[in-house]
Amino acid sequence: MTRSRRFFRMLRKTFRVKPAKRRKENEVAPVRGCVLRCDLGLLLDHTGVYIGRGRIVSLNRHGQVRIETPVSFFPPGTNPEKSKIYTACLKGTDVVLASSVVAGRAKKKNNARTEYNVLFNNCHRFTCGCLTGDFENDVVSFAMLEEVLTRNIRSLIPKKAWWQRLWDFILRRKRPEPVLKYEWRPVKFG
Repeated sequence: MTRSRRFFRMLRKTFRVKPAKRRKENEVAPVRGCVLRCDLGLLLDHTGVYIGRGRIVSLNRHGQVRIETPVSFFPPGTNPEKSKIYTACLKGTDVVLASSVVAGRAKKKNNARTEYNVLFNNCHRFTCGCLTGDFENDVVSFAMLEEVLTRNIRSLIPKKAWWQRLWDFILRRKRPEPVLKYEWRPVKFG
């Protein structure tokens, strides 16, 4: 075996592309810029954006955009010990759908005030605004927010590192098309 073949063989072993992690445990760690939701019971949900270090930005019932902890993210009347917070992940993997652009938009809106209306100007509309950049959108329900999340799923899938893309280019590998479906998975903070 020639030196160049040994060298390329060593490179292939060292920089082998590993498939996305399959589910080993039920809970995932949140990533900066991911959409979080919690169940309020009776078909109601509360949503917000994770900005890192255990902080969540959401629109509360007083019309104020606030940075909250995982415990204060639950509105009054709900039990944080019995309820869970969920995030969107690629279906069948531990890959959390997130973008630093989404986190930046949420952070810029901190301490902003708006006229809150549970039907027409709620936390889902704020979260959709963080996803799309359009805070004057028509989203009023969690189902509509999920549609927006589905439409913007490509921008939320994490990109490969530059050296992995270069290696794929050198070896002329086709990048497999990711599954463009997501599921809500429980979040474990800390």
